[in-house]
Parts: sequence; structure tokens; C-alpha cells
Amino acid sequence: MKLLRAAEILIEKIKKDYKDDIAVVVVMGSYIYNETHSRSDLDMYYVPKSERGKNLGKVFIIDGIGFDFWPISWERLEGIANHDEKITSIVTEGRVIYCSSEEDLARFNQLKEKGLDTSDRGKFIRKAQEKFNETYKAYFKMVNAENLSEVRIYAMEIIFSVTYAIALLNRTTVKRGRGKLKKEIMDMSLVPKDFSALYDTVFVSGDIIEIKNAYRQLMCNTEDLISNEQNRIKEHVSFADKLDGFYEELINFYNKIIHACEIGDTYTALFAAVEITHEVEAVFSGTGVSSKQLPDIVGAFDLVNMKGFLEAVHEHQKQLVELLQNNSVKLRVLQDFEELEQYMQSL
Repeated sequence: MKLLRAAEILIEKIKKDYKDDIAVVVVMGSYIYNETHSRSDLDMYYVPKSERGKNLGKVFIIDGIGFDFWPISWERLEGIANHDEKITSIVTEGRVIYCSSEEDLARFNQLKEKGLDTSDRGKFIRKAQEKFNETYKAYFKMVNAENLSEVRIYAMEIIFSVTYAIALLNRTTVKRGRGKLKKEIMDMSLVPKDFSALYDTVFVSGDIIEIKNAYRQLMCNTEDLISNEQNRIKEHVSFADKLDGFYEELINFYNKIIHACEIGDTYTALFAAVEITHEVEAVFSGTGVSSKQLPDIVGAFDLVNMKGFLEAVHEHQKQLVELLQNNSVKLRVLQDFEELEQYMQSL
């Protein structure tokens, strides 16, 4: 079957009755890669200029082959070109076979250039992390699945998010997918450890536990890869500059814990301990100083030994102050409001 004939017929209709309603028509997929076979369809989309043009979208079947002539707005194409969706290749690899005007063609080519611009490494790493985070929902469902069918479905969802994240990390796009997806990923320079074997598990194994364990490890390895790339671009910041004023705000969390322990409010105590831990880890990031040297106050929380927990919190506060002072962080500790007035006058 001459697949492109379907597009030619549609373009003839556009030229006759919709020339002011359609901006561009684009083909993509296996056709432009010369990888069609007897059951191949023709992947194509168009950008409408009007509601009338949007309504031209049609799906139909010829000789058992499905065709989808689908409309997509300029606004959505902007997001796709920005790598907000995994189908960026429909812009970067798409071939315009009809355009209403030179302006429309130029607009499409500008989007293509945008999609091909991979100079902002940090942007792609951030997007990779965002896309990877979507795997946790599918993994939770997979862990709780009790039959092979569900496990395989959720494993495939993990594949979609993980491979998209890997492509973003490599500042490229997945172009073919499905049977060619594994090779596409393996041809990239940044690939998670043991990707090939872990990826294959859902295809070759009928063991639920084996699939769950493999995809858990695939996620761990992908997360490690993203973390390593994040560390590569992370700029070292001055500990003293970044921590300036930090303790003066954090001290109120310690006070919340102390008060909570005095009145037996164990809920607030644990909430505040976790908040302190998160705040310290976040602010220490990128400074070269590790927060791991401070006591683990979350682990020290114990309903039957709140005294011991409070002692750990006091020790955490003491060691944090010492750590800050040893790293040239000046603490603004004033004795009274009179001293505050003097301080403000000195500014």
C-alpha cells in the first residue's frame, strides 16, 4: 500500500476547502525512517488555524490499516518542543509535507530548533528527575499487585517513565519505542547499571517476585545515575554564605520539640524532628559539608524514652552550633531588645 497516498488525499482536500484553516501537516514515525512493513500505518498530524480546521481530524481504516489524522495546537507543540512530553520527536523528527504559508513553516521550524536545542544541561537533568519521580506511583501499585498481569502492566508503566527520564538525562528523545526502545536506550551514553538485564525481566520472566525485585533495582540504579549527573553540575557554594541566618530560624524548631516534650505532645515532637532533619540536609547540599555527622534525632524518637530523645535533640543542637561556628558562620545571638536596638542602629 502506498501509505503516503492517504496524506496526499487529505492535503488535496485542505487545498480545496481548508486552506485558511490548516497551518501545517506533518508525517513522522516509521515512514520517515524507511522502516515500514505490510502492516505499517502512517503517523501524521496537523496544526489547525481554526475550529473548523480542528474538526477536519479523522480516523479511518483502509485495507485493515488504521489511519489517524489528528489535530494538535501550536500551544501544545510548544510544550512538546520544550520536552514536556515524551513525544518531542514528533517535532524534531517530523517532516512537513504541507504548509499554508511561509510564516507557518517558519513557526514550525522554530519549534524544531527549540526541541533540538539541548544546551541547557541543568534543565534536562531537572526534567529527568521530575519524570523519574512518576515511577514511584507505578512501583507502589506493582508492589501491591497480586497477579502476574497487574505486575506486568505496572512494570511497563515504570519502563515508560524510566526510559523517558534516561532520554532526558542524555538530552535526546525516544524516537521509535516498543521493540526498538531497549536498543535506543542502550545506544545512549548515560545508561543505568545493569539496565539491559533488569529491563528484560518483565519480558522473559513469569515470576512475580523476580519482576518486582528487578524493577525496584532498575529504579534504584536510575536514581543513582540521575543523582550522579546532578552532582556533576552542582556548583559548590560557600558554607558560611549559605548558612548565614539559618540557625536563627531553625532554633524555633528545637523550641517546638522542647515544649512538645514538656507537655507530652509526641506528635509535634516527631514532626519537628523530621522538619529539622530535612531543613539541615537541604541547606547543607552543595556546600561540601555533610549533615550526616550530626546525631540522628528522628531515629532517636522513642515513646518509652522521650527523655533520651530530648537529650539527642539537645546534642544535635549543640553540635550544629559548633559545626556552624567552626565553619565561620556568625550567629546573631542578642541578649535583649536593647541590644537589638544597638544592632539595628549599627546597620
